[in-house]
Amino acid sequence: MSRFFVPVVFVALMSGLAFGLIVGVVARSPETHANVRPEGFDRTPIGYVGEEIPYTGIGLADPRSAASADPVARGRLLFLGYGCAACHGLASQGGVIGPNLDLEELFLDDFRPVVRSGPGGMPAFTEEILSDDDLDAIYAFLKAIRQEAAATSDGSTWAP
Repeated sequence: MSRFFVPVVFVALMSGLAFGLIVGVVARSPETHANVRPEGFDRTPIGYVGEEIPYTGIGLADPRSAASADPVARGRLLFLGYGCAACHGLASQGGVIGPNLDLEELFLDDFRPVVRSGPGGMPAFTEEILSDDDLDAIYAFLKAIRQEAAATSDGSTWAP
């Protein structure tokens, strides 16, 4: 037996384990699974065990039931409840993922198709998810944030 037998076997074993680990990580990467498509993010269906309890938003039992409420307050609830603030920031100032929602450049007629189509990695909020009234309320909230920020003389942003 050669004196190089044990080191050669050891190197071959370690190389095989490293190769197997790399192949395993690549094969199990999230890119190979469910919700990433060339046209953008697709929502993964939520699975319920037992009774289905849908998420109804923040602050009210159902933000849609507050039809007579202030549209800015209702828009804030919808903005927070549907997770818009997670990417775009609490004051729509932009974040790590979502851009700044500067409504000086985006009008309501342009806002709806963008939200409906979900550009890039943004989920698409179809008519079944958010109605046109809901989008109007969110737009009113975003406009109110911009007006409040413009009204502050020290340049600070409005905190909801």
